[in-house]
Order: sequence, then C-alpha cells, then structure tokens
Amino acid sequence: MTMTLAALARFAAAVPLWAKFLNFAIYAGLLAFFLAKPIAEGLRKRAQNILEALDRAGQERALAETKLRELEDRFARLESELANIRRQAEQDAQAEHDRIVAAAEADAERLRRLAKMEIEGASKSARLDLQAFAASKAVELAEALVRRELSAADQFRLVASYAAQLEKPRA
Repeated sequence: MTMTLAALARFAAAVPLWAKFLNFAIYAGLLAFFLAKPIAEGLRKRAQNILEALDRAGQERALAETKLRELEDRFARLESELANIRRQAEQDAQAEHDRIVAAAEADAERLRRLAKMEIEGASKSARLDLQAFAASKAVELAEALVRRELSAADQFRLVASYAAQLEKPRA
C-alpha cells in the first residue's frame, strides 16, 4: 500500500495544473447539473418552512400579546374586583346575621308563648287542685262539725223530715 501511495504521488506530480483544474471543473459541473434541482427544491422547501414558521410565530406572538393585554386589564381590575368581592361578602354576612337574629327572635317569641301557656296551664291546674283540696277540707270540717254538734234527737228529726219529703207526691 505504501507503494501505491508513492506511485499515486508521482502520478499527481506529473499531471499539469490546468488538467487538474479542468478535471475539477467537470466534476463541479456534473455535480451542479445533477444536484442543482434537488438542492434548489430543498432550499425552496426550507425557505417555505421558514416562512410558515415565521407566520406561525407571528400568529402566536399576536395571540400572546392579546392574552398579555387581557391579563394586564384583568390585573388592573383586580383591586376593584377584590373590593366588590369584599363588599359582597360583607353584605352576605350582614344578611346572614339579620336572618339569624330574626330567627332567634322568632324562636324566643315562640318560647315565651309556650312558657306563658305552660304557666297558665300550671296555674289553672294548681287552682283546680287547690279548689278540690279546699272542698275536701270543707267537707271534712263540716262532717266533723256535724258529728260533733249533731245529737241523736237532731238526727231523728232530719230523717223524719227527709222521709216526709219523700212521701209528698211529685207534681
């Protein structure tokens, strides 16, 4: 192999310079002829891809700028939205407070009415119990008084009077 390289080096030194340029020009011309169409097509496709990418990038940029403006507007409105939310929360809390107070007052009134009715019922029951107790005691006292004060002659007279009333015809 070393000989082949040495022989090739001697052959190259023997070829004139213009022949080397001519050989190079032929190879370059053939390459240009056969590769010009695929290279041109590749470059055209590459340029088209670049243009499409630039169009997509422009559209995405426009979309991003729109979103940025929306976000900036929303951020600018954020304070007022927070104030509205706070105000609404306070109104809701006040309404809930008012509702709870009204419900508590209604429950308290209902409990007052029930307590009053219970007190009245208990009072009426106590009065009836007291009247029954007083009547019972009055009967006991009257019975004791009658037993103590009523003699045998008085008893005989009462029985006779009752019997006489029974004998009278009823009209």
